Amino acid sequence: TQAKELFAQGEHDSAIKYWEGKRSDYAGQEGHYEYELGILYSRLKAFDKAEKIFQKGLELNSKYPRIYVGLSNVYLWTGRFDKSSSLLDDMINAYPEVWLSYYSKAHQEYQLKNYKAAKELSEVALSKQTNAKSYYMLARSSFELNEPRTVISAIENAINLEPNYLANLSAMKIYAVSLASEGLYDQAIIAIEEVKKQNEQAADDEELDKLLQELKNPEKKNGETQQFN
Repeated sequence: TQAKELFAQGEHDSAIKYWEGKRSDYAGQEGHYEYELGILYSRLKAFDKAEKIFQKGLELNSKYPRIYVGLSNVYLWTGRFDKSSSLLDDMINAYPEVWLSYYSKAHQEYQLKNYKAAKELSEVALSKQTNAKSYYMLARSSFELNEPRTVISAIENAINLEPNYLANLSAMKIYAVSLASEGLYDQAIIAIEEVKKQNEQAADDEELDKLLQELKNPEKKNGETQQFN
């Protein structure tokens, strides 16, 4: 939308004024207007304004679940973890068949380092709808739980659904480390070389360079591969 384009260009006030001008067209229609305006305020870190507009969206009893996600993030970013968690529980109750409900809760649990819960919720999200985001969250939480086979499978599924994950530095790092930990050194090398082609940041990543050197050194293959945060 034009509001997003203006915001991306740094014209924040113009973006908000533009979207506020769309109130008569969108306000009250399932929370779309309130969600988009709340996101703009959130990106400006105007959390008080974001909270108020998201709450207005919820009061509409709309069928727009992302309103819950927007408000829960405001609570999370302002240190109100219990309220954020409770709101996402409400989202699951309100939209039990929507994958985003469980993915959003999984993402929060991951941020709070509750990796087992994050993994379980990612699996529920995937049972509702196959999607790359949930596979990636499953991979990230499984990596923290030291479950390399699940990481490998989840990342490959994410790539099959959305090939742009081949350029995702964080995803390919945990993928390569997991492959190496399973003794799949050649595949790990291919994964690293691929992300270096796809991502300029990866091309100069010292951690990847170190891992690649270790994998190409036969004497080090039997040792432990490095871990990434």
